[in-house]
Amino acid sequence: MQPPRFYCPSLDGPLAWLDEHESRHATRSLRLRPGDEVALFDGCGHVAQGRIAPSTPASRGGRRSTNAVAVQVAQREDVAPPSRTLTLLVAACKGHRLDWLVEKTTELGVTEIRFTEFERSVVRPGAQHLERLRRIAIEACKQCGRAWLPQVTPAGPLCEAVRQWQGPKLLVAHPCDDSQPATPFLASHAASWPHLACVIGPEGGLSPLERNLLREYRAHFVSLGLHTLRVETAAVAVAAIWAASMGPPAGSQGDMETDVGSK
Repeated sequence: MQPPRFYCPSLDGPLAWLDEHESRHATRSLRLRPGDEVALFDGCGHVAQGRIAPSTPASRGGRRSTNAVAVQVAQREDVAPPSRTLTLLVAACKGHRLDWLVEKTTELGVTEIRFTEFERSVVRPGAQHLERLRRIAIEACKQCGRAWLPQVTPAGPLCEAVRQWQGPKLLVAHPCDDSQPATPFLASHAASWPHLACVIGPEGGLSPLERNLLREYRAHFVSLGLHTLRVETAAVAVAAIWAASMGPPAGSQGDMETDVGSK
């Protein structure tokens, strides 16, 4: 049985301190005690194994905290960044559906989730909402074993989001006369397209102007089946097809490269 995993942005010293949220999860939800084994990750490819340290007041940044949980780090390892990446330029959807989109695409290895504004967009996440979605991504990484957190960011209007995308390959999940089935299309290009972005529009679909813009960027249009999908379903479908065609999920333990020793 694998030890419980916790997010810890700093894994530099012999002791790693969990923040308030992670400490509460460790002591209240999981009821961990000193000596219990845990795993840590910082979201940037560094992972560690250790044990809960004895409870002692800690001085952190000039402030004393009696609730922070300390972990005695026994071993650290580096996980290489994913060699295959998928960026979603996706419309935000309403309520819990957006939470589900972030959670499931994180589990499937998506590298970036850029919430893009379309002509028919109705949801535009604010700063607090984005922070909450990043916490959902962290929880998904804890559950699925990812070492690298996905980036969850606003991308502005579609024209800006497409310009900001630096990779050469751009997909559009949209049914039209020249759309190709996504599964065989991605399977045939998996080896030659390691870095990919996919546009997923809002509930009302892409406008004619947006479709023309994407064609100017030589985007490849793909279909996801016979039926009209909600935004979150389309995002998960694209991520699942990509994950299956590209092998192990991005940032998985299969990408582990360097053991930097133990203390």
